[in-house]
Order: sequence, then C-alpha cells, then structure tokens
Amino acid sequence: MKLPIRKIANTIAFATLGMLGMTSCNKLANYLQYDLAMQTATVNFTIPPCPNTNIAVAGSQTVYYNIDSFIKANTMNTMGIANITSAKVASCQITLLDPTTANNFANFKSCTSSFYSDADATPYQMNISDNPDVYATSLTLPVDTSSELKGYLTNGRQFTYSLSGNLRRPTKDSIHCTATISFKVHVQGI
Repeated sequence: MKLPIRKIANTIAFATLGMLGMTSCNKLANYLQYDLAMQTATVNFTIPPCPNTNIAVAGSQTVYYNIDSFIKANTMNTMGIANITSAKVASCQITLLDPTTANNFANFKSCTSSFYSDADATPYQMNISDNPDVYATSLTLPVDTSSELKGYLTNGRQFTYSLSGNLRRPTKDSIHCTATISFKVHVQGI
C-alpha cells in the first residue's frame, strides 16, 4: 500500500512545482523588456523641377505599417503594441537617387522632413536650416533623440512622410530621393 501513496505524493509534488514554475514564468515575463530598432518604411519622394527659388518645394507619401505585428515578431509573440513604453526617433537619412552636378542637395538652403500618423496628426519635424552649399548626395537631418513619440505609434498604422526645402538655386530636373527614418521603440512586460 505504500507504493500508491508514494506515487500520489510524488504526483502532487510535481504538479505543485509545475504550477509554481508557471507562476514564476508569468512574473518573469512582466520584467522582460526590449529596445527594438524599427523603420516603418523607406519613403520615395519626387520633387518636380522648380525654376523659382522663392517657392518651397515639397513631396509627400503615405505608407501603412503594422507596428503590433513588428513587435510580436521581435519579441517571440510575448508583447505587442500595448507594451510600448517609449518611442523615439533614432535617425533621419535622405538620399538622392539620381544626383547630378546641377541637381543635388547643394541646391537646397534648407531641408525639412516630417511625419505624422493616424494616431497623432501633428507633424513631427526634423530639419537642417542652413544646409552647406557643397555637392552632396545624402543628408543626415539632426534629430531630437529625447522627444517622446509613443503617441504616434500607439494605435497608428498609417504614416504620412513629407519632405520640403527652400532652394538656393533652381532645379532643372525632377529630384528623386529616399527618406529613411528609424525609431527606437522600448517595450516592456506589464
């Protein structure tokens, strides 16, 4: 008779340890956190030729991005959009696709890139106000890495990016460029 009682006692002990282990795992999941590098899109702009330097030139594009899926894919499905505790811009790079000596970033006195989302329609801007008059095929816009942008990402799926600038010299051809804005998203278990 001792054998069945011992089996029952062992079974109860293992079940108790298993339940404690699961509870500990759930508590551990609450302390998980990730810093994720995210890029919602590489955005292509076409700025038409502009013979007048008194006009600001501009282009914009809207893209869709599922942030919840991105977070789940990068956290082994343990977190989602509700786990975002912070989001900040990490960088903004603009690259010309077809530069020439007559059409490049030296043509621009200033350059501004902005974005907004369907979660926050207030444009967030990054700019160079005094762009050097030297041949350049790319611009790195200064970003404020301390600005909190969580509101743009939480419940946001549609992002509108804009690029504009004031010309130093007229442009003769369309300017085709790509903007890459990267974010640092912090997610944490709740």
